[in-house]
Parts: sequence; structure tokens; C-alpha cells
Amino acid sequence: MDRYGKIVVWNQAAEQTFGYAKSEALGQQCWELLSGRDVFGNKSCCEGCPVRATAFDNEPINRFQVDFKTAANERKRFTVSTLMLFQGLGKEMFVHLCHPESDLNESPVTKHLTNQSFFNRIPEALTPRETEVLTLLHKGMTVAEIATTLGVSASTVRNHTQHILSKLHVHNRLEAVILGLRLGLI
Repeated sequence: MDRYGKIVVWNQAAEQTFGYAKSEALGQQCWELLSGRDVFGNKSCCEGCPVRATAFDNEPINRFQVDFKTAANERKRFTVSTLMLFQGLGKEMFVHLCHPESDLNESPVTKHLTNQSFFNRIPEALTPRETEVLTLLHKGMTVAEIATTLGVSASTVRNHTQHILSKLHVHNRLEAVILGLRLGLI
């Protein structure tokens, strides 16, 4: 969602999980579509969402549990992790990674990112330049923006990104950023 809670991205997993088609979700206010409630039944999604406000103040947010309304008008509990993507002033995006409680231990990404044995082993160290690229990815910069910032080619940035993914044993940039935050690399 954007700074104002308007849903700007809705992927296939969200369609399957919540039952709303992309065309139904995009442009909607998140609190109107999903009507989130905390584990005690109190309204937690609202126009002045404190979680969204905290994220836009660049404060860390621990994962939390919330019940969302599905298209079938059922309430379903999720564990929610959040991520801020900065693509320039006014183009920020607040991402909710929603894992249904029943699927929490079955999701390959969640299983990988929460596997304690994974965190107990030391990942291959990132070079200072790879750490810099990971930090810029966390800020939501595009490959082209990172290349310009670092004074290198886009191809070099893509190479650094592939090395980061390989060293952290993740599949995409979003997982790399989440894991980088969790490991204190960012």
C-alpha cells in the first residue's frame, strides 16, 4: 500500500489467500477491504493506522498477528511481517507479508527465514560493496538508481545482487532485505 493506505500491489498469492481479485483490491483502502482486527477483536486497521505511521517514521516493526476479513466474509488469522520500500519521495510502499496461521510453518519462505538452525550458522560474509548494495535495496532503490549512486554499471549492480542472493541463500531481493535486516547486515 502507499502512504495513505491505498492498495497499489496485489499479487496472485493475495488473491488466493484473501479471495479478492486484483481488480477488486487495487485502489481500495486496506482497512476497508480487509477490516483487520487484533487478536482480542479490536479494530486494528484504520485510516490512521499506527503500524503504517510507525513504518513511515522509519521505525522497526515486529511481526504481529491480525485477523483479516476474506472475500467469503470469514475472519482469518495471519502473522504479518512488514517491509518499507522507498522508491523516491512520494513513491514509498508499505508491504505486508501475510502468512495464514495454518500455513505459517508450511510456507517455504517463512520456514527458511524463521529456521533457527539457519541463523545459528554463519552465512558467507558479504563484501563491503555487497553490503552497500543490500542497504540501497532496502531503501527501495532500483538497479539503475543504485548504479548511478555507486558510479557503476547496472550490470555490476545485478552481479552484486546475485552474489548477495547466493551468499544469503535466498531467492529474491525482498527475501535478501528481510534476512539482511534480521541478521543486522543493514
